[in-house]
Amino acid sequence: MSVLHFPAIRPLSSEPHLAEHWSQVLLPFWRTLQHGEFIGAAGVPIHYTYCPTPGAKHAWVISSGRIETAIKYTEVIYELSQAGYSVFILDHRGQGRSGRMLPDAQLGYVADFADYQQDLNTFLRDIVKPQGYQQHLLLAHSMGAAIGAALITLPRWQNWHRFFSAAVLCSPMFGIYTGAIPRQLAEPAALLYCRVIRRLAPTEFRYFPRQHAYRDKPFAQNELTSSIARYQALRQCYQTEPQLQLGGVTVHWLEQAIQAMRQLRLHAAHCVTPVLLLQAADDSVVANNAQQQWFTQLPSALPKNLVQLATAKHEILMEHDTVRQQAFTAINQFIAAQQ
Repeated sequence: MSVLHFPAIRPLSSEPHLAEHWSQVLLPFWRTLQHGEFIGAAGVPIHYTYCPTPGAKHAWVISSGRIETAIKYTEVIYELSQAGYSVFILDHRGQGRSGRMLPDAQLGYVADFADYQQDLNTFLRDIVKPQGYQQHLLLAHSMGAAIGAALITLPRWQNWHRFFSAAVLCSPMFGIYTGAIPRQLAEPAALLYCRVIRRLAPTEFRYFPRQHAYRDKPFAQNELTSSIARYQALRQCYQTEPQLQLGGVTVHWLEQAIQAMRQLRLHAAHCVTPVLLLQAADDSVVANNAQQQWFTQLPSALPKNLVQLATAKHEILMEHDTVRQQAFTAINQFIAAQQ
């Protein structure tokens, strides 16, 4: 099979005009997309969105972050589509339009982190691969990057190790940001707390300390983006459809996440997929040092690049125009080198 040229991607709106762009372009575009559902691990329904672009030979698969949902990525999906790509995106279990596993839908919960991986495996096998695109690219953010990284490195998912021509990992969740407390101390302490609470109340699901139900934070208090225009657009998604809202993480979710992140750090050396890691310099959600540790464990001969974006907060693709342009430039240069 011949290798095809990857079209360049470019931003198609600016912050001063974003509200108008959403109402006149993005929302009408969103309504043209195809939506479906499949049954994920343990019988949980998983919602997905598909943007079939006429004439496309390549497809992006988006694995979004915790609390996120497909409509939040409408601007990115539109830009990928206009560049000539088709796009697939799923809502991970327990969030967005996918099934929730607890009576209190606000609780951030997963029974087993491997369930996220199994859902993505099913999505690729039953929804993405049958469409027959010649090449696939992975675009993954935060928790979604941890899920995607598992499929391209863990031995149990070896069938997908060569499926993607490249993987772009944005602010990947390879460690939780712990501020002034070293992660090597904070992570074991959090894990011990989670295990004690679970042992004391094995059938009770509760928020980890300082976590709570969804709150609409003012822009000045947000840790996600320095773009007020994009932050307001994202909040509007959750205000318009309250059923998409999700609160903080539970004790059980955090325990599962820590174990999964440790496993990822053990298996980075198995990666054969070219990796571009986009790191947000001002991230206060995930740990940049954990990303660097994972990156340095990738095989020396593997095509790879780590690009740190100055002034960027956690959500790189939802950032201000300068950061987004830098991110797209890095993506374009990296995927062009894989042809």
